[in-house]
This record gives sequence, structure tokens and C-alpha cells, in this order.
Amino acid sequence: MARGAVDRRPATASARVKKLREKVLVTPEICIERGQLVTESYRETEREPAIIRRARSLEKVLSKMTIDIDDELIVGRATTKVRGAPLLPEVSWKWYLEEMDTFSARDIDRFAPLTEAEKIKMKEFLPYWEGKSVYEKWRAMLPENMEKLYLKIGAPTSSPVGAMYLTHNAVDYEKVLARGLNGIKLEVDEQLGKLDPTDLTYLEKYLFLRAVNITLGAVTGFAKRYARLAGRLAEKEKNVQRKIELERIAEICDHVPADPARSFHEALQSVWFMFIAVMIEGWSTALSFGRADQYLYPYYKKDIQEGIITREKALELIELLYVKVQGLVTIFGSATVRNAAGFLRQFSITLGGVTRDGRDAVNELSYLFLEADAQVRLSAPDLVIRVNRNTPDAFLMRAIEVLRILNGKYKFVSDETIIQQMLENGKPVEYARDYIVAGCWASTVGGRSLDLPGPHLNLALMLELALNNGMSRLTGEQIGPKTGDPRKFKSYNEVWDAYKKQTEAQIRTLIFLRNVDRQSFVDFAPTPLQSALFDGCIEKGKDVANGGTAPHITHGLIASAAPNVGDSLAAIKKVVFEDKKITMGRLIDALDRDFRGEEEVLRILESVPRFGNDNDDVDSIVNDVLVHFSREVARFRSVAGAKSTSAAAIVTANVPMGQLVGALPDGRRAGEPLSEGGISPYQGRNVSGPVATMRSVAKLDHMKLTNGSVLNMRFNPDALKDESKMRKFASLIRTYCETGGYLVQFNIVDTRILKEAQKHPENYRDLLIRVATYSAYFVELSQELQDDIIARMEFQDV
Repeated sequence: MARGAVDRRPATASARVKKLREKVLVTPEICIERGQLVTESYRETEREPAIIRRARSLEKVLSKMTIDIDDELIVGRATTKVRGAPLLPEVSWKWYLEEMDTFSARDIDRFAPLTEAEKIKMKEFLPYWEGKSVYEKWRAMLPENMEKLYLKIGAPTSSPVGAMYLTHNAVDYEKVLARGLNGIKLEVDEQLGKLDPTDLTYLEKYLFLRAVNITLGAVTGFAKRYARLAGRLAEKEKNVQRKIELERIAEICDHVPADPARSFHEALQSVWFMFIAVMIEGWSTALSFGRADQYLYPYYKKDIQEGIITREKALELIELLYVKVQGLVTIFGSATVRNAAGFLRQFSITLGGVTRDGRDAVNELSYLFLEADAQVRLSAPDLVIRVNRNTPDAFLMRAIEVLRILNGKYKFVSDETIIQQMLENGKPVEYARDYIVAGCWASTVGGRSLDLPGPHLNLALMLELALNNGMSRLTGEQIGPKTGDPRKFKSYNEVWDAYKKQTEAQIRTLIFLRNVDRQSFVDFAPTPLQSALFDGCIEKGKDVANGGTAPHITHGLIASAAPNVGDSLAAIKKVVFEDKKITMGRLIDALDRDFRGEEEVLRILESVPRFGNDNDDVDSIVNDVLVHFSREVARFRSVAGAKSTSAAAIVTANVPMGQLVGALPDGRRAGEPLSEGGISPYQGRNVSGPVATMRSVAKLDHMKLTNGSVLNMRFNPDALKDESKMRKFASLIRTYCETGGYLVQFNIVDTRILKEAQKHPENYRDLLIRVATYSAYFVELSQELQDDIIARMEFQDV
């Protein structure tokens, strides 16, 4: 192990866990089997209705895909690879052929090379999707050049352009554990019996419910395939202990998820089967396990009390689940990979918080999920720590101890803020208290509400357009409306009005694109299995994306780079219109020249207070930017009557988005990255310390950002080196969560180590880093993204 890269994993991880962990730490591979089987199914079902074809395609994959059982206790894999990404040709296909020779050579999210045999097969089955994929149907609905505009003003990921599904939620695992799929099928059959053939909605409901039954049967059959395989392996096994394990696996897979879980092991296996089945149906980076410490706890408690399982055995099962999750990867094409770099996945587990009746929800299983993370030290799953005034000190301290071990990794979210947001969005209090964070930042209610994010709007570009009469400063292209010659602006309000007009014009563009996006999935790629596991869908006979959870459905739009805009507007207001140190004409000249030869102007601009330093003037301007965005977004509705909500985030798109933006009045040069996180101060500007940073962010009106927001912070490991420092850190988190903050996450890593890892990546293969709202291995990131992470302010102490 390299100097400085301390391995803090406890020695108690079992030999089995250690072996399987090492196996999954490989270069990801592309699995073509799902794509091939889905294509075969669509060829066979061309006369069937769309939703039945979807159900049959899942049935085909689950009944025919290659399965195996390694030396494991939790079985089932979503691809044929230990760490693999599937093909999703029904969403988008052509880019696979165009880029398949470069997946192993690109500088970011590099995959193992495809074999020649795999390439030949891809060339055979992928062209079937010509004119049939969701992406092509979506694109055909757009006005000319609209897609190009989309890529200029924002950063699509969860869309046909991103080539993955909208799965950004958690299904009702609790229902599966309590009733089993056979119990849910009885519910479907009951609804089928209630249908009135004379009702105009009869056919839609009938086909939906029929499709649901097909998928429920497919998942049951998938599990029983593993039961039979385990049985065959047990018959041949010579090792007595392993033979017993395989016989137990066979028994478990024969029982769940078809029937209610009877033990902790069965419950965990049932959840995993449902997770990968939903992924295979509608693959994305953001399916969540929800509040696993809550719905699994009754099974754990019962087994412990009855002596069926020990704490150590339960811990091993959780660790083995984590290893399985690590094996799930998504492949992005060149058009979007830099917006979500580092093998983006946020397969989250939300821990702690409060129960549905408002009591503290932390239990022994909450601690076990933390312990498992400390031992396996993998980038997935993503743990979310809910914090409130009654969160036990011991739990928060243990989360911080593991945070230190894992160089960061966790999201800490505020119960006070999010529960209030949910109530204001019309959710009942028992739903609000039961929230999770799915994906990067969005709060939702597992199995009960559909709260999706949306495309990003590059607000820094909107300011550039306002300061260049609607034209890109880099290309000269007219992107936005003409809002006047900025040299003639006589007041700050004229600048602000021009910015608002540019932003409002492109919000309308993104609302249209998002709505077409959502409708495309409703029409061409419904998800009957996922829908069966959401309240309301079976009763209404509607897909989850088509209003099955209504009225609990929202679609987001994301404001990106608000801190850059706030810093820039604050600089204009102060130095141009208040202190009159420079004119608008001179400012525009300096921006046109990227500050070359304009060092004095740059010095004056950089003297203005920046967001993140507890300065009311600039903090209020950043808030104005976000409130304006959210109010404008809220004017519009989306598919199935969904409310439009707002988020402030950017993932890793701050790097490619920045390449599209010229110099800004905050002193940022042309092409440089924009502010990361979403509401994180621009890299290196929050010089007044972590408390001041959090105060600035907590001043923002988070009730207007109900789709979420992200604050990233970086600390030197010495800031958490002993118990007293960790207690100060815990107090910092509590204060942020109790005074209006939404989400905060940390990198706990020394700049020196990051620079060493750049020079000697072979020595830092498992150096975890918090990229945006997910963790990744530092050495798997591109040079430009590594540099951006290093540039973030490193606090030496709390």
C-alpha cells in the first residue's frame, strides 16, 4: 500500500467477503446479453401492444440470461459480468456501434475491451432498433435543432440522450417482504375482476394489469432458476459447510420473493432479487434500496431474539450485498459521460431519521449498515444519513468515524428541511417522515411518490447571454433572445432583467424538452414491474410514470452554477454601479478579451466578497438567482399532471458546462470549470472557513428547492483525527441541518495524497473520493475532473 494511503478496514471482514471484494475491483465490462435478449423478444412480439412487449422482454431476459453462483450467500446478478454494464438498445442504440472500439481507450469511465465476437453480435442485433428506440422517437417529436440547443444550454443525463431510464426512486420493498409477489398478484387479479369492459379506460387498465402479472411471474421464475441451480451445485459439492449453504440458498430462492420473507437472510435476498429485476427492466444509476434499516429490522430483530442469526452473520450478509451492488455499472456515450463521470451510480440506502409516527428511527441495523461499509470499503452503495434534533449522538459519531475511514462518502440530510418541503408539496405527514434520498439529491417517498429530477440549465451561460445580447461569447452564435447591448445598461436592475429574460426563455425550452422526454418513456418504455411496487398503480391501472402515484408526482429542473452567477452579479452591482470603479463598457471589453491585458479589472472584480463567506449581500443575490429560477419553473406542469420542482446541483457537468462559457464577471476565465456541487461556493473562494460556508448556504430559501440541492466540502483528515475534533464535526453537521440546510457531503482527504495518486495511480487503486453526490475511485476519473476536485477548498479544521 502506498505511503499515506492508510487501510483502516477492520480485520473482522470474513475471508469470503475479502475474496469477493477483490473480484469486483476490476475494470468494468460491457454485457451484451440483456440487449440481445430484449431484441429477440421484440422481434417475437411485434404484433403485441407496447406494454405487453415490455413485459415479455423482461420475461425473456429473466428466463434466458446466464446465471451462476460464486462462493456467496446472496445470489443473483443483473449482468453476466462481475462488474458490468448492460446494453439498453430500446432506449438508444446507434452510439454503441459508433463508439464500441473506443470504450476501452477513452480517458474517462474506461471499460474493458469488447471481444470481436461480441462486436459481431452487436452489429447483428442492434440495427433492429433503427427508428424504434425511445431516443429516435423522442428526437422525431422535437423541432429542428432543438436537441443541439439542449446540449448547449444544459446537461442531460436521465433522458433518451443519456441513454438510460427514469428509474430514480425506491420501490415498496416492505410490501414485497410482507406479501410476496404471489400476494401482489392476488391484488392484481382482484383489480382485473373489477374492470368494466364498457369503461373507456378498460383496455389501458387491462393491458397494464396483464403486463404486471407477466413481470411478477417472470421475477418469481428468475428466483426459482437460482433455486434449481443452487440445488444442483449442492448435490455435487464436496465441502460439507458449503453444501449446507447451497441447500439453504436453494430453499431461500424457492421461497422468496414469491412468498413473504420469514428470516433476515430471506428478506435480504428478496430485496436483492427485486432490485436487480427492476434494474434489468429499466436500468438507471439511481434506483434506491430506500429505508433498509427500517423495513429489514423486524426480520433482524426476530432472528436475533430466536437465535436464528448472530450479529456477525447478519453483518456478513450486508457486506455481501454491498459487494453485489458494487458490480452494477452504467455506460454513457461520449455525448454525456463527462456530465456524470466516475461510473456514476447512487444506489442509496437511507439510514436513521424518524419513524412514520415521529419517533427516533435509529436501530441496531442502522449501525450494522455503517459497520459493513467500514469493512468492505467500496464506492457503492451510497449511504444517506438523516439528521434531526433527536438523532442519537452515538449514531452520528459512528457515521463520522466511518466517514473518516472512507475519505467522505456519506450524504448528511436534514429531516427538518426535507419533511417541511414534503409537507409544502402536499404530501401527508406520514409520507414526509418516511422520505428517502434517491439518486444524487432528490428526496422522495419509496413506493409511494415519484419525484424525478430533470435536465440542468447552465445559469452561467444565461448570464453570459445577458451580457452579450443573447450570443455565445465563445462561438458568436445567437442562442438566446436579444436583450440589449450590455454596454448601454445604466443600472444593476437592467443587468438583472436581461439575465432573467435569458433564463426564462431557456427554462421554457427545457420544460418542453423534459415533458417530451417523460412522455416518450410513458408511450414507448413503460415499466410494469416497477409500477406494481408503487402505491396507486395497480388500483388505477396506470404506469408509475403515467400518474400511477398521482397526486404524489413531481418532475424537476436543475439550476446549475448559481454561485458563479451570484458572485458575478455581486461584482457588477458593487464595482460598476455602486463604487463606479469600472464602466459596463470596460467590463464587457475585459470579458471579450478573457481578461488578457485587463489585470486591473480582474483585480477589482476579485476584491468583491464571494458567496460562501457569510456575506449577506452576495448570499442574498445567490438566493435571488435560485428563487427566480424556482418560481419560473413552478409555473409549468409536466406529464401526468406532475408539479414542476427545482433543484440546485450539477454532478460533474461543471467541467464540460464550463467549457461552453466564456469569461465571467466573477473573475473566472473562459472554459474553466463552473462552481461544483450546486450550491457549493466556487472552488477556493470560501476562505472564511466551514462555518461561514454553511451559514451562507443555510440562508438560501430551500423551500423553493424541493427537488434538492448539494453542498460539497473538503477537509484535511487531521480535522477528524481524534474524538474531540469529531464531536466538533458532528456539531457542525447538526447546526447545518437544524438551521435550514438540505444536504451536505464531504471529502476527507489530503491534497498531497490526491496529487500522489495522480502520479502513481497503480498504488491508489481503491482510493475513494466524493465526486459530486456519489463516490468513485479517484484513479478512474479523468485528469480534468481530478484537477477540479483538488482545486476545492481544503479546510484544515472545523
